[in-house]
Amino acid sequence: MHSLRHVLFFIALGLFWGASPSLYKYWGEVGVPASHVIAYSGLALALFLGLLARWWEGNAAWSPAILRYGFVCAVLMNVPFSWSLTLARHVPAPELALVFSISPLINFITGALFGGEAVTQRRVIAILFGFAASAVLILSREGMVSGQASWWLLAAFINPVLWAAYNWYAQHHWPKGGTTLGIGAAESLWSGLLAVPFMLVLAPPWSTPYGGSFAVWSIVVATLMWVAERISYFTLIREKGATYTSQAIYLATPAAVLIAVVAFGGAGDLWLWVALLLLMFALWLNNSGSARKTQAVAAE
Repeated sequence: MHSLRHVLFFIALGLFWGASPSLYKYWGEVGVPASHVIAYSGLALALFLGLLARWWEGNAAWSPAILRYGFVCAVLMNVPFSWSLTLARHVPAPELALVFSISPLINFITGALFGGEAVTQRRVIAILFGFAASAVLILSREGMVSGQASWWLLAAFINPVLWAAYNWYAQHHWPKGGTTLGIGAAESLWSGLLAVPFMLVLAPPWSTPYGGSFAVWSIVVATLMWVAERISYFTLIREKGATYTSQAIYLATPAAVLIAVVAFGGAGDLWLWVALLLLMFALWLNNSGSARKTQAVAAE
């Protein structure tokens, strides 16, 4: 039985993940470099979460193990994060949302390979439906059947694998004495610092104007949302594990597609909605029935 606290964190995580593809798309359209987003939000998050850790937990100290864990998490997060921001400049937001939404299936495959997830017939069928959703999305795009493939869309499928690696490490290497706020602050600090050199070399702030009047405020709003997202993520990854946490995609997937369609116009094509339905069915299959299996393993 999931506590109300976990459910609220789950909802917060899903809603933010749902809004993310549209945010990425907007930043791409107004010319906000990925390094700016990562550097500014990372350093601001470190400050917010550090102050919260000091106030709420009474201690914001970082041990070498926490700093090491935060550094590895920051590296594993920054790679798919920066790639997501790059992809958003070339792939429509609804399609990007669907690609990112196969993450729970990749998390399950990762867990199965490393012995942490049970392989059942139901879950194998779920994986097949997940791949069917991906195939429908890819093959229905303009030019795909004729061989003029969108390499950006194909390259987007790298991201769920990268996120799965991040989730696996975050779950299995939690440092002794680490807290949700302290870990979040450490990771965010490393994330921002790692992005600063790229920002200064590739897109110096003094010579990189933004094309939208809301661009700066959108980063501020996203940073405040990230405070809730990081608290939700690290709480769930620590207490419930990567598989449960990644299931926030249940809420994020339809939200992401709908937000993107509303924000960037159009109602989407039929094949987009077919892919969405196949994916949601795959996610349901992958998650349903797992509670009994988890209880059986615990009893054993």
